[in-house]
Amino acid sequence: MIPARVAVHEHAPTSVLRPYCGSSPMRRRYGTARTPRAVSGHVHGHQCHSLTPMFVNAIGGPEAACRRYCQVTLELEAGAYSGIASWRGAQHWVEIVVRCAYTAEYNRIRPELVKTSKAGSVAGGGISLKSLLAVAKVMAGAADFDSGRSSRLSIATLVERTGLGERTVQRARQALKLLRVATEVLRGRLRRKGERMASWRFDDKSRGWASVWALHPRKPVDKTRMSVAGSIQMAPHPRRGQFSIPTSRREVLNTKRSVDKRAASRRKESSAEVEKADGIRKGLLLASKWLGNPRTPAWARQHTPRGWAPALVDSAAHGWTANDLNFTIDAWAEARKMTPDPKHPIAFIRWLMKEQDLAFSPHVLAQIAAEQAKAERKRQSSQFEAERARYAMAATEDSPGRRAAMAAVPDAAEVRRRRQIAERRTAADARAELCARQRGIDNW
Repeated sequence: MIPARVAVHEHAPTSVLRPYCGSSPMRRRYGTARTPRAVSGHVHGHQCHSLTPMFVNAIGGPEAACRRYCQVTLELEAGAYSGIASWRGAQHWVEIVVRCAYTAEYNRIRPELVKTSKAGSVAGGGISLKSLLAVAKVMAGAADFDSGRSSRLSIATLVERTGLGERTVQRARQALKLLRVATEVLRGRLRRKGERMASWRFDDKSRGWASVWALHPRKPVDKTRMSVAGSIQMAPHPRRGQFSIPTSRREVLNTKRSVDKRAASRRKESSAEVEKADGIRKGLLLASKWLGNPRTPAWARQHTPRGWAPALVDSAAHGWTANDLNFTIDAWAEARKMTPDPKHPIAFIRWLMKEQDLAFSPHVLAQIAAEQAKAERKRQSSQFEAERARYAMAATEDSPGRRAAMAAVPDAAEVRRRRQIAERRTAADARAELCARQRGIDNW
């Protein structure tokens, strides 16, 4: 059973929750199977056998050629990893993140793990730290080196590499999920008929897809900075590599006396540096609000708010909001009759913002239009009130002025009758003149 919600980080109260970002029975992901490019003349079996030796050597050898032309891969949709933090390395994740999570929260997850076991999905009860670390080490070795994502190993492969039982491996994966240090982005499933036929064409007789896992820390933000007796203690930084962190020979690095009496910095920041830092801060705030907006497209979440901040500095300085950015993107898509899916999202937003008048953001234009409409309604209302007041102040029908005016105006029917008589007389004279002219021509 997969929990519907998990906590944000280890120090947050249980009432602060965030949505589960992985695949679940209520929110399934299936992915898209991609077949390699067909080689001319190939019918069945490994396509790499149909390539020339020179071409195989050019692309990196037989293994690279087989991986490129013979393997059917499963790709996830855009935004599958949104909301999932990246790790700080395989060794750090196994030895620190998983070990500390097990030590701190195993008593909390043990009843949930036993409940899941009794439900029938995972047999057995608890899991030891040694078995959990063994499974975590193998899963970390198959994940992406930079982000900890795309760890795709089947249960059989984990059993073979760890030497543990199948049920133990299942409990270990469920424990990693309950400890909030791993997310099952795509649950393992059987291949469809079309996917099986495509796999058999390349002599791949696998009948299913393994689960895709993302390995991440328990908390998305580094909280290692703390204050001890007035001295700020910070996490050490590596010098020669990712896992080489030499320790200091001094027993006390900072004392309260040295911190309190330390001289202030004499370095003066220029106005340009202060302005640039303020602009980056505003851009970071706008990027955070934009990425948190549900209307924001999925391709925008390929980058973090810190990556978006330089591109949104000018927009934030002119008071743009997240709704303004989404409205501009939607207007561009409607004008081009296409859905934007840029290969380089940051470059696309930079270009799109250069095409806009930043001084007049969409919400400012909407406010100006609303004010103009309000002024027009006010003008029409005042004009209507003036006209009504004029009619209210008009004289009555039986007043002396109205009677004198009506007496001065001739009868309308008499005027119309006289005009009709004049028009008939004029038409008769014109016909008589035309007839006389015709007779004169005939007599001649």
